[in-house]
Amino acid sequence: MATSPLALITGASSGIGKEFALVLAAEGYNLALVARDKTGLENVRSQILKKHDVQIQVIDADLAQLGAVDHVWSQLQVTPLVVINNAGIGDFACVIDADPVRIETMLQLNIVAMTRLAQLAAIAMVPLGRGRILNTASIAAFFPGPTMAAYYASKSYVLSFSEALSEELKGSGVTVTALCPGPTESSFKSSAHADANRAFKGTLPSAYEVALFGYRQMTKGKVIAVHGTSNKLLVFIVRFLPRKVVRSWVKRAQQ
Repeated sequence: MATSPLALITGASSGIGKEFALVLAAEGYNLALVARDKTGLENVRSQILKKHDVQIQVIDADLAQLGAVDHVWSQLQVTPLVVINNAGIGDFACVIDADPVRIETMLQLNIVAMTRLAQLAAIAMVPLGRGRILNTASIAAFFPGPTMAAYYASKSYVLSFSEALSEELKGSGVTVTALCPGPTESSFKSSAHADANRAFKGTLPSAYEVALFGYRQMTKGKVIAVHGTSNKLLVFIVRFLPRKVVRSWVKRAQQ
């Protein structure tokens, strides 16, 4: 019997990453789950094994630390055919009020670690002639983000990088998808100190909805996957508005 393929998921202890793990397990993938929260990872592992007969490797690692991505990659027994680059953090604060250490950690995780993991995945997958890389961006990638400036900018990087890598790998059998959700019901709101952010008020899509959408778009080879009709409309409209209007609107929307 053929061995099940491996999916590597970062930020897998909660939120969208956890739901990606549930979706991929249901599809028959063995899993390598990565996050700082080992207890959270073990809870996800137990939850999955109650429902699915898959193999799960738990790797607790802080990907914001130098060399952590390479260390995680070295722990894998086989090359993953799916890599979900989901780990990331945000920070709801004006630049002059923001913690500089928090900003540095965010950029290290959202940009540097994401880039290195995607690079390692592409290097390993191309000789196999197949594989899928999904990088979690955000609809924030399409806007300047007053009060969350560094976070929005980091997600713009994720989108741009994903598009470029996708084009570089065209014809190789390896696809790259940038998943762009809007505000989602998950722990991100509290971890980013964004409880007062108006964008997170009201009824939000669940992390499972976003993960399932991301998985389906990834399997189709979609390069840019914007979740939600209203978010797609926003992304479309913003192309026709003056930049000064856009940045002013985003600032008001978040206060």
